[in-house]
Amino acid sequence: MDPLTWKALAAKLETTLQSLHRWRQMDDAPTEPNLEAWQAFKTLRNLGRDRPTSELVALKAELLREQIKRERARNARESADVIDREVVETMLVTLGQKLSLLLRPKLEVELGPRMVGKNAAEVCVEGALIVNEIREVVNANLATFETDALPKTRDSNG
Repeated sequence: MDPLTWKALAAKLETTLQSLHRWRQMDDAPTEPNLEAWQAFKTLRNLGRDRPTSELVALKAELLREQIKRERARNARESADVIDREVVETMLVTLGQKLSLLLRPKLEVELGPRMVGKNAAEVCVEGALIVNEIREVVNANLATFETDALPKTRDSNG
């Protein structure tokens, strides 16, 4: 009987020549291409392909479900409304200008008279009122943007 080559041994052990080479570097690895010695070593060290267990199959199925869920979410995002960058930039510039026009009179003109003679708690209440007034203006502008700019974007996209 001819002695086994390392390549033939790898084939009989159902592994690659590279894996067999890595195994040869391990402590107590057989030094010769002896099939029985290598089968015993492989079993002792639990080397080679992992055999699927029910737990491993369940984990792989869960991973696959998560990947499918992530892809569906990505597809949903990609099929949703997409706004042109120029439209968003224009909206942000306009909103910035309107905020500046709103904040300047609120802080320079109204703030002082609204705070005169008030204690700290009353100042906080007045500040909250000013913030709410600003928030209403911003929300109204965003609503206008949604009703005006988004349909134009949809029309131009197809």
